[in-house]
This record gives sequence, C-alpha cells and structure tokens, in this order.
Amino acid sequence: MVKFSDIIINDVKEREEVEKAGNSLRFSSLKEFGTSFDENTMPEQKDTEDTQKFYSTFANYLREVRKRVGNNEMFAIKPAVDNVNHIIKTPDLIDKFYQSTALSSDNHNNEDYLISHLINVLIYSLKIGKGLKYPEEELLELGLAALLYDIGFFKIPENITKKVSRLTETELNSIKKHTEIGKNILLQFHAEHPMMARVAYEHHERKNGSGYPAGLKENAISEYATIIGLADTFDAMIHNRPHRKALAQYFSVKELISLKNLLFPSKFIKTFLDEMGIFPVGSYVRLNNMETGIVISNSKIHPLKPTVKMMFNNLGENLPEETIIKLEGHPVLYVTAAVSKEDLSTKKHNEHG
Repeated sequence: MVKFSDIIINDVKEREEVEKAGNSLRFSSLKEFGTSFDENTMPEQKDTEDTQKFYSTFANYLREVRKRVGNNEMFAIKPAVDNVNHIIKTPDLIDKFYQSTALSSDNHNNEDYLISHLINVLIYSLKIGKGLKYPEEELLELGLAALLYDIGFFKIPENITKKVSRLTETELNSIKKHTEIGKNILLQFHAEHPMMARVAYEHHERKNGSGYPAGLKENAISEYATIIGLADTFDAMIHNRPHRKALAQYFSVKELISLKNLLFPSKFIKTFLDEMGIFPVGSYVRLNNMETGIVISNSKIHPLKPTVKMMFNNLGENLPEETIIKLEGHPVLYVTAAVSKEDLSTKKHNEHG
C-alpha cells in the first residue's frame, strides 16, 4: 500500500535539523555550497532539439491519422511502430523526452490539445513501463496503445469536445462512446497488435468498477489500460481543459495518491511516483528561503528533494543569473510549498503593477 506519509518520513528528521538553521539563506550566498549546483540536470540544446523534432514527428503523424479517421480511411501503423521503437531502443531518450516536453512552456498552449495529450500520455506510460522493468517488446505494445488509445475522440464532433460550458448528459454520453469507437477503429491492427483495441476500450475502467464502458474491476482490466488510464488522468489534471482549470502538478499527485486502491492499484501508483516524483518535472516550488523555481529533475531516493532551477527571489523579482540547486545534496534548503503558475503570474503582477 502506498502512503503519502511513508514517502516523506525519511526526510522528516533532516528537515527538523534544517529548520533549526533558520530561513535567512539567499541564493546570493549559495556558491559556497558547491555540491548544491548541478549543471548537468538541464537538457542540453542538442537533446532539446532532438526531442522537439520527435515531438513534431509524432504530432504530424497523429494529425494525418485524425484526417484519415475523419474521412473513414485506413491509416498506416508502421510509422508509429518505427518511432516508438526508436524511443525505446535509444538509451535515456524516454527520460530526455519527458524532461524536455515537461519543461516546454508552449506544449499545451495551442488549440490542438488532444494531439499534445496523446504524446504526453505516450511519454508518461513509457516511463511507468520502464519503471516496471518491461522488456522492449512490451514497451512497444504499451507505447503504441498509449499513442492511439484516444483515437475514438477523432470521431466526436468538436462542438462537444471543445465546449467550454458544462456538458449535457447527452453530450457526455457521446463522449463516452469514444472508447468503443476507438476499439472498432483499432481492430484493423488486431492480428499484429492485439492490445491496442483492448486498451482503447478499457482505459476509462477503474479498479473499483466505477469506470466505463463495462464497469470492469480489478484484474479484468488489462495492465496496459491501467497504466495508460493513470497517465491520462494525470495529464488531464495538470492542463487546462475547455470546461475545467488545471491543478498544479503537486496537487494532482496528491490527489492520485489519495485514490490509491480505489481507482488504480497501489503497484502502479508507486511506480508512477518513483518515475515522476512527488514534485514532477515542470512543477513550481517555493523553498524555505521564500525563493521560487521550477523542478527540472527528481531524486528517487529523496522524492521531496528535487533539483530546481531558481526563477524569483523572495520579493518575486527575477534572479539576475541562472542558478540550479540540487536539494538532495543541500544541507539547508528544502521545499516548503508547491506554487501554481497562476500564483507566479499574480505575484509578478503585484510586484510590478
């Protein structure tokens, strides 16, 4: 069983010692702590360019699939197989892809939400599969299913999927049909990739039977569908939707933990936390010296001590130089709170307005 208290208990004693030191430290005096800086945690320019190229490749493929599905035409699966295989077979590319896209400020700042969503769920699912020690052939099937599991949405009218106001019961029922629509579309690949259609049908099923379309429970739900359902839920939580504002990543993680053994088995929540962290990459956090930054990497040993790229001082002013702090190796600093992007914007406006 995964307990939030179990995750943080190893850091409690260290934090108590840190609090005795007081909160007077500012980053202007941090350079004496050489172990606190880690210049190798940010994606290098070449890594960023490579992952952006791959992101565009997946996005263009999905747009072609959407066009063909909308016209009731067949589409090729080989480009998806080749590109997912490339990610799996290239050392560290899954993690680099995750870090680069998580830190991309414009990843979801466009109208093509579903395309971005599918690519993010692919990345999250592969990270979870990697954490579960899946062999390459299983990672491939998981990745293909994650890339196309929501394909049924390509047949739902945009006046429903992009509706800002509350959905009617009829509209909600139309959206729920995307699971069966997706299954029927992907059955054309059943001979070579039998899990794709099943995952499209089951990714909204939940452990306690509260999901849809069939109300499946426990082991009746495929493992791939559970992983992709978890990744889908997290990504939907942390990004604005037409009818709902996003939660900050840390609060989304807390909510997922609170749902342990209810919607998702503990095994998968635990692996999710190991791979994504309590403060996922891209989260904004405030430290005990009241300065704020963005998480750029995590520690599996100390999940409450991520590596942070600092952004604003205690007055909300931009820091004059780039500072990266590896909290795992820092004797004094620690995270005191998660901060939403909206709170950052509000603070900056108040300070300069």
